[in-house]
Parts: sequence; structure tokens; C-alpha cells
Amino acid sequence: MGVESRSEFPMRKTGWAASECPDMKTRLSLLIVTLTAMAAAGCIHTEETVVRDAPRVPVEFETETAGRIFYEALSRSNSEYSHRESSADVEVPFVFGHKTRTVRGPNLAFNEAVQRADTNHDGRITETEARIYADQVR
Repeated sequence: MGVESRSEFPMRKTGWAASECPDMKTRLSLLIVTLTAMAAAGCIHTEETVVRDAPRVPVEFETETAGRIFYEALSRSNSEYSHRESSADVEVPFVFGHKTRTVRGPNLAFNEAVQRADTNHDGRITETEARIYADQVR
């Protein structure tokens, strides 16, 4: 009862070369294709502009003069509001970049102006209220 050699079960090789293993060849090819595509494509970059706005507040004017004074003052102050913006950047170098810019819409400036001008908050701007608002804007 000695030790028999079983030649019908050949021993497995422990070190496969890439050419001998079809699965390894496929993985290697996929890796090369993926790296080549990433290098050729560069980075993914997105930019988004979000306009933050709201519906206009309904308002009445006591007279035409009150409306004219209010809108003239609003147009003088509107340049101050139109340049307000905020931005956020997220970047992973060479792979991904995302930029979000938030801009104020024109209705927000209008609503804030109505709130400042209509001191008694009755939804109606008088000529006196419009003049006071115009003086504040200067």
C-alpha cells in the first residue's frame, strides 16, 4: 500500500499568463478600452444657471403719478438687484466638474420694492409712499 500517482488528474498551474486565460484577456481589453475612452473624453463638466424668482405681488397705485414715481425709482434701484448672484462649484480634477449659478429674478426685486414702498401694507401705493420710496433709493 504505497502512494499511488494519479496521472489522470493533472495538477493545475498556479500562475496563469494573460494569453492562457480568456477571462483575463477580456478584463485586460476592457480596462484598456475604458482607460483610453476616459483619456480621450477628458472630464465631464456641467454648468447650470438657476433663476430664483417668484410671482409678482399684486399692487395698485393711488394715481398715475404714484405709479410713475415708483417705477422710475425701481428702475434706478434695479441695477443693484440684477447683479446679485451666488455660485457653487464641485470638482474632482480630471474626472468631474459641476458649476451651479443662482441668479435673482426680476420679480423678487419688484416684490421687495413694493414691500418697502407700501408702508401700511394695504396693497395700494400712494403718491406720498412712492416719493418716500424714491428718496430712499437715491
